[in-house]
Parts: sequence; structure tokens; C-alpha cells
Amino acid sequence: MVDREIEHPIGCGYGLLGLCCDSCLGGPCRRSPFDDDGGMVCGEDRDWMVANNLMERVLRESLQAMGSFRNSLEEASVPGTLGEAPRREEMKDLLSPFSRDGNRFLEAFYSKAAFPSLHALGDPKGSWMTELLDAAAGRPPATRDPEAIMADALRLSAIAVAAEALSRELAGPAPGEDFTLPDTPSPLLVIVADKVDSPDTLRDSQLTAIAATCDNAARLYRLPNTAPLPAFARAVFAKWRIPLSMTGSTAVVASSSLIRGLGALALGFSLASIPGYPIGGSARVEGYLTGQMRSDFGHAYLAIPPREDAAVAVLRSLTP
Repeated sequence: MVDREIEHPIGCGYGLLGLCCDSCLGGPCRRSPFDDDGGMVCGEDRDWMVANNLMERVLRESLQAMGSFRNSLEEASVPGTLGEAPRREEMKDLLSPFSRDGNRFLEAFYSKAAFPSLHALGDPKGSWMTELLDAAAGRPPATRDPEAIMADALRLSAIAVAAEALSRELAGPAPGEDFTLPDTPSPLLVIVADKVDSPDTLRDSQLTAIAATCDNAARLYRLPNTAPLPAFARAVFAKWRIPLSMTGSTAVVASSSLIRGLGALALGFSLASIPGYPIGGSARVEGYLTGQMRSDFGHAYLAIPPREDAAVAVLRSLTP
């Protein structure tokens, strides 16, 4: 089906709310957004369904990101590519998130002073792979608590973004990462858009409108993907000596990847995502991402209704 007004495919109404589930062989199932009667073989409620759908997507994408990082490490360790001994030691250190203390490495990559909201979500209990496997297994008591599931999803997304950034760094210095920041702290707007195989005029027009509307409210940065985001946030802290989460900055992430948007949110940005996330079916999940995070950390996910002007919503997030 196509909405002739916006000339863009319309998704399943249940799916857009996060109320479809195929986590077991008894499904797929869907729940009504209007009542709690039936719809699930297992009897789980809407809040768990929405949170679990997001976590399953985060787990799958995180595994892909960490697998790609591992492949990059193996390619870099081919004889003749490591160079001198210091480079070999660097490779050994990069392996530490997988085999040893992921928390120590995460602190080196995401220091607590620069990323307080990320550390407030909880530190890894061991290696990155242990963190991923524990989340997949559903450590109690988080298994039925949507807020705890979302905290795990945010932390895993930040780790996956770190893996993507490290994979990029292994390929050599990337151009355009000398971020020029204002002399005094102010809101920043970062637009991140995945490359697409075919033109997406709707997405491009939305990003152009957001940039034009917010031009006078914040300095604009355009990044090709989320890999530079950790370096950007570290540059903000180095320049202003305050965490990114205290600057009132927003990231607009146009991506089919969930970890890229949630990773930006965990790093300290307010987040506007294109497309929006399927969270409308759970008041608790939506409340955690849009309300509790703002209350706890000062930044949050911007749930933009389909007919609301996204540019105006982003501008509002940048205005103190």
C-alpha cells in the first residue's frame, strides 16, 4: 500500500507500534493497542513486546558490528600489516573488549567524565561478548522490566557504535574529523545519514528542511555515518570540559539501523530518528525514552508524530 500524499510505503500498523512478535514458534502474534485481551500465546503484555522487539534488533545488529570489528582486527594482524612492535601491542589491546576486561576498555574509549549518562546505564560485567550473551540470555531481573531492557539496549548500542568506530580507525585516518567547535558551549545539531543505493527524496527533503529550520539555533555538522560520533563527543568534552549531554545537542539519525540511533542517545545526544522507532504500543518504553531519560540525563528520544513537522520538533529540542 502507498500513501499517495507522501508517495511512500506504509508499514503494518501493528508493526509501527511495536506490537508484532515472532520471538517463539507459537507466533507470529500481535496485540491490540486498545485492550489487553488475548493476542499473545505466551501471555506477555504490550510493554514487554515492544521492549523485546527493540532488544532483539539491537542484539542482532550489535553482533554484526562486533563481528565486523573482529574481522577488521584479524585482517590488520596479517603478517606484514602490523608494522613495528607498538602496532602489535595496539592490536592486542584492541582485542581486550572481546576476551578480557571490556569495562576497562570502555572507560578508555568512553570516559566517565565525558559520558556520564552512558556509565549511569551500568558498566559491562566482563568482556563485550559476555555483555552481548548475557543480554541475549535475559539476565534476571531485567527480563520482564521494559525500562531495564531499554537500559541494556542503550548500553549495547553504545558498545556497537564503539566497535564500528574502531573498525573505521583500523582502516586509517578518516578525513573530515577535525571538528571545529564554537568557543563557548552551545547546542549542536549533528545530522547522520546512511548511504542509500537509490535516491530517497522524502528522507533528503526532511533532512534539508531540518537543517534550514535549525540554521540559526545551532551549529550544524553532517557526518556520513555514526562511526565519528564517539570522536565528536570526545572533542566536545576536550573543548568545553563538559559532557555532550549537558550541551543540549541533538543528533538526527537517518538510518535503518537501530543501534546507530540508540548509540547516539546513549552518548548524550537528544535523538530524532528517520524513520521513527516502533515504540508507540508501550507507554512504559515510550515514557522511558522520551521522559525518564530527559529527567535523569537531560536528553531524550524525540517521538515525532507522523503528521508533525520534524524540523519544528528538532528546533524545539535545541531551544533551552
